[in-house]
Amino acid sequence: MKGSYRIARVAGIDVRVHVTFFLLLAFYAWSFYETGGFAGAVAGVTLMLLLFLCVLLHEFGHAFAARRYGIRTPDITLLPIGGLARLERMPTSPWQELMIAVAGPAVNVGIAAGIALAIWHVPDPRTLWQGGGGEGLLEILFSLNVMLIVFNMIPAFPMDGGRVLRSLLAMRLTHVRATTIAARTGQVIAVIFVGLALFTGNFILGFIALFVFMGAKQELAHAQMRDSVQLLRVGDLMNTEFRALPFDLTIGDLSARLSGNAQDVFPLVDGALHLHGMASREELLQAARELPPQSQARSVGRKIPTLRPETPLGEALETLHRLAEPVLPVVNLSSQIVGLFSLAHLQKFSAQQPSS
Repeated sequence: MKGSYRIARVAGIDVRVHVTFFLLLAFYAWSFYETGGFAGAVAGVTLMLLLFLCVLLHEFGHAFAARRYGIRTPDITLLPIGGLARLERMPTSPWQELMIAVAGPAVNVGIAAGIALAIWHVPDPRTLWQGGGGEGLLEILFSLNVMLIVFNMIPAFPMDGGRVLRSLLAMRLTHVRATTIAARTGQVIAVIFVGLALFTGNFILGFIALFVFMGAKQELAHAQMRDSVQLLRVGDLMNTEFRALPFDLTIGDLSARLSGNAQDVFPLVDGALHLHGMASREELLQAARELPPQSQARSVGRKIPTLRPETPLGEALETLHRLAEPVLPVVNLSSQIVGLFSLAHLQKFSAQQPSS
């Protein structure tokens, strides 16, 4: 995810933090400082970090449940509104999605139960840390985990509760129909969230509402796309009207080649159209500014996986999602590039199909 930075790698999963997360910490540090001074700011930020540790463990619950079904999780990103575990592909059955969806809240149930036992055994939990309302740190963390459980299980797609709803519906309905119902439910709840945010002045709830509404819309579009392309292959939709650049083209000649061309990603090829790498317009323009004019375009190109014209579209879509690449090259049996495949082409095709 753009704007995020890796801070750790746990069990083969990158843990990333979005830059806006630090803005949230700064906001709460200032808020606690105004009410409790320096000590209050330290205590408040510590509480927020512990809360997001619980959120991170929640996301690892999803990741480890997905791993059980052979689905990798490249990374987990912490955002101001929570966490996001990016799965390399979607579950193949409603049962798998159900188990993956409930695994996150189940972690918070375990954390809350552990905190409850700790509170039971600590003579006076308020001695650990006392909030403004007189609650101890353990009591506050217990309440926050209960809130995480309840909030995540609201049937607002694409939150955990929405995914549970979709998986249960998909056991009786088609995937796209189940997604439609879950997504529409999520958008209605998002509108309710907006009303509550305006009434209470809670801007965080407003951000969550926007995330839920747009996430539901995106998931619905993805499901409709998957449904419409089940019988098609990459060769049916790939873009064959593209411009390739010679891999030995000098950096000094790049600007002239890019002028007047709106293409975002360029294959780098030899005279026989064999692929030697892919480079985005932004990468090429940056190279033109920073590298010596005699350098060659091959120094900018990146090796990325290729597709074949006969690759099923569903498989290609999962590959795009897993690699987080905007465009993938399509090559024939002779390793010559014959097309470019992107999510934009799928979306354009899906938009032209009659709605179900």
